[in-house]
Amino acid sequence: MEEFKNIELMPISLWSFATATGILIVILAFFLIHFYRKRLQAMDPLNRDVGDLVNQKTALESDVDTIKDWIASQKDELQRLEAERQEQEIIRAEIQRLEQEASKKEEDNKKLRDEVGSLENQQHMLVHSMEKLEKERSELEKEIESQNKDGEKSKKELTKVEEDLKVLDIEKKKVEDLISESKAKLKLIEDEAKAIDESISKKVKEAGDLDKLIKEKEKELKDIEETQNKLIADKGKELNDLEKSYNEKEKDKIVLETEVRTLSDKLKKVGQMPKEAFDHLKVPFIKKIGFTKDDTNEEKALDELYELTLKRGFELPERLQNAFHTSLKTSDISCLTVMAGVSGTGKSAFPKLYAESFGIHFLPLAVEPRWDSPQDLFGFLNYMENRFESTTLGRSLVQFDNSPFASPNANLNNQLLLVLLDEMNLARVEYYFSEFLSKLEMRRNADVSNESDYRMISSEIYAGSKGDEDGKDANDPIYLYAGSNVLFVGTMNEDETTQSLSDKVIDRANVLHFGKPDKLKAYQQNVTSNNNWAPITTDTWNKWIVNIDDNNMSKYAEIEEKLNDINGTLSDLGRPFGWRTYKAIMSYIINHPNVIIKREDGMVPLSDQIAMRVMPKLKGLDLGENEEIFNRLSNQISNVGDDVLSEAFQKAQNNSMGFFDWRGINW
Repeated sequence: MEEFKNIELMPISLWSFATATGILIVILAFFLIHFYRKRLQAMDPLNRDVGDLVNQKTALESDVDTIKDWIASQKDELQRLEAERQEQEIIRAEIQRLEQEASKKEEDNKKLRDEVGSLENQQHMLVHSMEKLEKERSELEKEIESQNKDGEKSKKELTKVEEDLKVLDIEKKKVEDLISESKAKLKLIEDEAKAIDESISKKVKEAGDLDKLIKEKEKELKDIEETQNKLIADKGKELNDLEKSYNEKEKDKIVLETEVRTLSDKLKKVGQMPKEAFDHLKVPFIKKIGFTKDDTNEEKALDELYELTLKRGFELPERLQNAFHTSLKTSDISCLTVMAGVSGTGKSAFPKLYAESFGIHFLPLAVEPRWDSPQDLFGFLNYMENRFESTTLGRSLVQFDNSPFASPNANLNNQLLLVLLDEMNLARVEYYFSEFLSKLEMRRNADVSNESDYRMISSEIYAGSKGDEDGKDANDPIYLYAGSNVLFVGTMNEDETTQSLSDKVIDRANVLHFGKPDKLKAYQQNVTSNNNWAPITTDTWNKWIVNIDDNNMSKYAEIEEKLNDINGTLSDLGRPFGWRTYKAIMSYIINHPNVIIKREDGMVPLSDQIAMRVMPKLKGLDLGENEEIFNRLSNQISNVGDDVLSEAFQKAQNNSMGFFDWRGINW
């Protein structure tokens, strides 16, 4: 950009050209990776969703396959049960055969019983006949003995009877043998019948158990088949839904990939940022007034501040207003003034009143919790649109740039700007302001007329480019510089929604604590416009600032002694301060209105600095463990001679929780 001091392109050798081309390619690759990483990261959840859907689909397919395998196993079980059913039919046929055989055996048994009965009757008749023959024989023998004359005849009859007896005896023996044989056969048949009955009972029991098992298995299989059919239907529906979702995700992924490729192709075409990309920085944010207020001295300006504060309905002690004013005057070493404490006590309103009263331009910035880099302060390069999106602070810094390298748009470089970071600890101050704070601090040791120093203490927002092979469209680096005419103020509430300040920030800042009002009053807020407002120049402001040198420091030997004593005690507590804090304290003292205007000894500003810079270092220390050291420090505080400071110290030391709880002084 012409207005940002173009640098001429020097002739380069072929090797230099190749090296420069390689570096350019690396830079473009870096930008391509850096600015599209978020775009690609945006696809990660989609890729994960698609992967999850694929995994779910695979799992469902595996479940369906498992169910199918299980159903196949159940079909095998059913086939086994069918085989058992056929076996049951065989058992039933065997039972029927055994029952028929048992019936036949029963008939044979009955027949044998009848035969045995007939033989027994025959035996009984034979026995009866034998008894009858025996009786006849006995009678014949008696008759033979009694009748000798008929002896021959009787003998013949006896002989015949004996022969009949022998025949009957033989018949009886045969009958008895037949009876024994029939009884043995009957016993055998009865045993076989009993075995058949037992076999039938066993088969019937087996058939009954098998039939019961088959019925149970059939019912179980039926229930399982119904459940599995429902499960398969549900899984099928779920699988269809997943496939539908998967297809939609695939479409979204294709759309995103297409968009990324399109944007990537667009990025590749962005060889250089065109000059017009930074036109937004040229747009003034603060309107320039054609006249300035040059006839004001510091005492008059402070009196006007006190008057305006009361007129607007704010009851703020003059000591607090003087402390704020002095903190801004020493911004070369204490680059930030912080107003902390109770909400609703005028921390945000007072800086605006101060700027209006003194003739300083005012820029309020509402800090957001998402702020995490200096880009939130100044703006960022939008590579999608090939332009720089500047913030109001970035545009204002261009207007107030008072360096030799300022652009033609620096139309307010001889005036002052007060920047208010409202509720600055809603986000981590170290993330968005720490780097810039370091550059503000380095200003006092840098030669701004030297380009290297200028770049060191400025914030680079564009590294520049060498253009194409012919050097066409080459752009110089662009820096934003905040000179001593830009003052930074921050407000912070101390509650659970905010972040605490780090030691790095506290060491480079004056922290003014706003306590609760002594008495609450309903003041009428008077909002009126000041048509006669005019800005003061940096020359006027700089006349009010007293720089530290050997001549003015020789007057403050007593203050130096007190500071060294206090610092020795702080060392015993493990919280000493260094040269930067010492110089900041002394600079505050010699620039305080009590010293410059009222010509006092400087004990009040010393007390202010002890309250603002020293006491916050001790917050949270164990009082019981360090009781002796705190008592020694209490005596040193008393020697300063400020009752307000001593009272605040005693209150912090008497904390019932057992730790040093510094809440600031009652201004």
